[in-house]
Amino acid sequence: MLLRLLESIYAGTVSRRRKRCLADAWHAPDDVKVLSVGNLTMGGTGKTPAVQWLARRLAEQGSVAIIARGYGGSLSEKGAVVSDGKSTFHSSAEVGDEALLHSRALPGVPVVIGKDRVAAVQQAIEEFAPQFIVLDDAFQYWSLARDFNLVLLDASRPFDNEHTLPLGKLRELPQALQRADAILLTRCAKATAPLLERTRKQVASYCDAPVFLSDHQPMGLRREDDGTTFALDHLKGQKVLSVSAIADNASWNKSLNGLDCQIVKSISRRDHHHWKEVELRNAAHRAKAAGATMAITTEKDAVKMKVEWLQPLPLFSLRIELSLENEHGFWQTVLKQMTM
Repeated sequence: MLLRLLESIYAGTVSRRRKRCLADAWHAPDDVKVLSVGNLTMGGTGKTPAVQWLARRLAEQGSVAIIARGYGGSLSEKGAVVSDGKSTFHSSAEVGDEALLHSRALPGVPVVIGKDRVAAVQQAIEEFAPQFIVLDDAFQYWSLARDFNLVLLDASRPFDNEHTLPLGKLRELPQALQRADAILLTRCAKATAPLLERTRKQVASYCDAPVFLSDHQPMGLRREDDGTTFALDHLKGQKVLSVSAIADNASWNKSLNGLDCQIVKSISRRDHHHWKEVELRNAAHRAKAAGATMAITTEKDAVKMKVEWLQPLPLFSLRIELSLENEHGFWQTVLKQMTM
């Protein structure tokens, strides 16, 4: 009963704040197009690879900057330039793991963080004069107008239990999808055809935005001490220590098993966990004793640890990219919306 009351209070507060912010939203200059990548639920839906896919495609059309909140970083409140497209100036502890990952994955693309996304966008425009700005996790940042709203939903569980916080994981009710210009269903490979069709119908009951299917595909390995890259078959037959702190650690380990390596030890933590030397060093020594030949982690976690913490095991990260079923159709939807 108490949780239902709290949910009602939360939903009402969100509704009032959204209405007020949308009415007073700041608009970027006409020659700057602003695109947002976001979701409805707490937890991961694969926004980071989607932001990077979008930024790479937009970079073919003109100059791009990425704006993120810098969640968990000590500089989020005041804001900071994470990268000017050439050099990276801060650690994950200062700017958050997603922003640092964008900086590493997107050479040539400036990255700016700030809890005040309007101020961050203004700074990016002043310092880098981008033609396109991609907002990371900004569907609920109503104070900043945008030209394109992309919303990511998990194909198997798009609306969780259809309750907002604290009864469920929804940040907003599904009716908020009426603000979306396109819906991207993620992790579609895990969903059966009937489930995908059911999800499509659920989404269509809330909005008219086109729906696209996607998945996240492992593309290769990066040895963290020297940046050397390897094909995925480098994992075959290897005994590994698996290290992850993401929204779905079980899926991460399942993905590794699908790459024909053997996990001899796994260490998992909650999303956005700040790794400490002692926990990783202890895990590495135990894994080495069990026959492990390497440690492997997510790109998101790799930016939060030092390679020496995993000694005597070499540290590798697994590179993940977004794979779209109808890439051409999706891109045409983006371009059409930005020219309206």
